[in-house]
Amino acid sequence: MRSYNWWQRRLTREFFGPDQNGHPLLFFVDDEKTAQLHGDAKATDSIDDLCAAVAQEALDWHSHAYEPIRQEYFTWKRSTREDPPPCLPLLAVCVLAATRMRGEGGRGAHHYYARLADLLPPPSWSHQTNHGKYLQRDYGTVRDLWTYLHKWLEEREGARGVSTLRTSRGQKLIGYARSQALICAADRQRLTPFFEGCTIRDETALLQGLRMWKNRSRLSARLRAALDKGDLDDFLGPLLAALATSDDRPPPVPTGLRRLPLRITATDDPRDGWTLRWRAERLVGVGGDVLTHPGGRLSVTAEGEGSLYTLSGDLPEIGQSLTSGLVARGEHLEVSLSSQKEPIILQEDPLGGWTEVEKAALHLPSLLLFDAPGEKKARDLLTEAGLTWEDPEESSVDGWFVAADVEFTEGAGTVVRRPRLMGGLRLQCAGERRHYLIGGEPDLVVPVGIGDVRLDGKSILCDGERTELRGRGLTAGRHVINSESGQLTFHLHAPQQRSVLKSLAPPRADSEHSPLKRATAIDAEGHHTNLATAEPPAWWHVRRTGLSGTASVDR
Repeated sequence: MRSYNWWQRRLTREFFGPDQNGHPLLFFVDDEKTAQLHGDAKATDSIDDLCAAVAQEALDWHSHAYEPIRQEYFTWKRSTREDPPPCLPLLAVCVLAATRMRGEGGRGAHHYYARLADLLPPPSWSHQTNHGKYLQRDYGTVRDLWTYLHKWLEEREGARGVSTLRTSRGQKLIGYARSQALICAADRQRLTPFFEGCTIRDETALLQGLRMWKNRSRLSARLRAALDKGDLDDFLGPLLAALATSDDRPPPVPTGLRRLPLRITATDDPRDGWTLRWRAERLVGVGGDVLTHPGGRLSVTAEGEGSLYTLSGDLPEIGQSLTSGLVARGEHLEVSLSSQKEPIILQEDPLGGWTEVEKAALHLPSLLLFDAPGEKKARDLLTEAGLTWEDPEESSVDGWFVAADVEFTEGAGTVVRRPRLMGGLRLQCAGERRHYLIGGEPDLVVPVGIGDVRLDGKSILCDGERTELRGRGLTAGRHVINSESGQLTFHLHAPQQRSVLKSLAPPRADSEHSPLKRATAIDAEGHHTNLATAEPPAWWHVRRTGLSGTASVDR
């Protein structure tokens, strides 16, 4: 089965891609279109796949059917909002239900919800006895999702399609889906000569003119039937007016530029802490470019077979870009970043480190990146996730901080409070954070209200306080913390002893400096402080200590 996120990406590419710049949106999804979108299955299997992804992954079958998707929208709203809100698979099923309201099925609201219930059966574990009524009861949320999509299109000023989303009096809930179920993309092309020859843009005049149009027979059977019966004029009239108006607009000047997905990535360096860098995924067909921005010229190069561009030249200053935004343009690529008003969510990246995401996936290690003005929103976000606020860590960018060890566990507003590990002397092990040196064990932070907490099966007293795990005689290996809210694991490693071997290198010259080139002090919290180096004192050479590899004894 294709996942809900797969369908979201596929629908975005089909209906809301950059190639829709200046074109009216027609979010028409029927059986044939669904099979085309799927690509690897016949129509019925494709529909089953889409509907199963929505019903099993995105709906709540306990209290409010569409609430998880609404919560995903609010998470998306805190992102850059470059792509449409994460409700497209659900809205596609709603349009699909509207396309099936014909024949004996009837055209009233009752028949629409019956078709929707056919498409979205409850999972086997659900106890819903009348799931059609259940889906209908919360359908006001779906209407809100349509308005969110309309608003996003308006904000983009037609760059991802001109909104034709309309509803009508008497059917304000299901009107959006029904309006998109009337005119397919082929009809849109066939109507262009009609709009060119019709100077009046009034809804009634457009309907009358289309009914008398000489080329009407070229329209789809669905649209011709709607014109013949006239019972859908409340939907069809506003839709025709929107299409006609979009034809009147001067087409946007094509920039020819593709948007470079420039994102923040963070790495947890054992010595230097959280280091922020830029990361850019490669785009098919673009081997490189040079983008001009206020700070200079950024070179973007595709090297080898990797999935990321190599960035060089005058890289934009990260702190300034996050605070004030960034605009950069080249011959083929452009970057347009808004100033960050919300905390940035980063999640573990298969390519290493943590990378900025538009919406947080559940049950993945995450970070929050924020500046001082955004701390309150970061605190609120962690509170919503059921996490306790701890002092954030500094990043490599002045004024920006990282809240680590964050995991989003619920998407529907239910808070699950989980213990966290803080501090400790971490080791770099395949990008994972929960590996520590023996003697540098982390502290355990348990939210107030969690009762029995066990470390490797033994109860420990926490009482809502930060509890030290050092000094408990823990050995190397895997350790497990269990509580009523879940399980937390970490690993301890014994220090590696350097082998003492006779030097195979030639003896050092007497004038050579001390072999101690760099020194670092490490405290129990894992913080590193580089110690300044200086020239060795005169007695180092006079006394010949032997530390340079050429020991000698004065006679």
